Amino acid sequence: MQSVGIEALSVYGGVAKLDVGKLAQARQLDISRFENLMMKEKAVSLPYEDPVSYAVNAAKPIIDRLSDTEKQRIEMVITCSESGIDFGKSMSTYIQEHLGLSRNCRMFELKQACYSGTAGLQMAINLILSQTFPGAKALVIATDISRFLVAEGGEAINCDWSFVEPSSGAGAVALLVSDTPYIFLVDMGCNGYYGYEVM
Repeated sequence: MQSVGIEALSVYGGVAKLDVGKLAQARQLDISRFENLMMKEKAVSLPYEDPVSYAVNAAKPIIDRLSDTEKQRIEMVITCSESGIDFGKSMSTYIQEHLGLSRNCRMFELKQACYSGTAGLQMAINLILSQTFPGAKALVIATDISRFLVAEGGEAINCDWSFVEPSSGAGAVALLVSDTPYIFLVDMGCNGYYGYEVM
């Protein structure tokens, strides 16, 4: 069977961060609940940052290392996110433009909390395995910015749901998927799935 997997990987966590312990104290949250989260800091997106800028910053180091010929082999750009900047247009189109990728490229977005990154990786793997475009590569980018907003003033900020604020953040991960998996070789058929509605 043909090899397929992750050829290159890059992460971008932004430029600003916040001490989670100090945030919890400021919000008067129970600090003992944070010990099991094993986190010290969280990324904070600045006003000029959005899911596209995070995605471009994550993918650019990968793209910059490719030759022009290798860049032309990117046949698909998949953006995976629960965030967005447009209700109709895929963030992949902005990302493709900013990275200077070929226009002969499929671009789309998967909108799904948590699972979209895995689904995007699986779609990219299937493109490579299909051999529709021998030697093809796919760029999969999971990008998100958690925007925390207190709907009501006063005591609402101290309610239990406010534990979401210290445990959420921003960031992006870019994966270049190909038939030369230098970082991670996928063992085809060794996976599973399980899903249900949570509210």
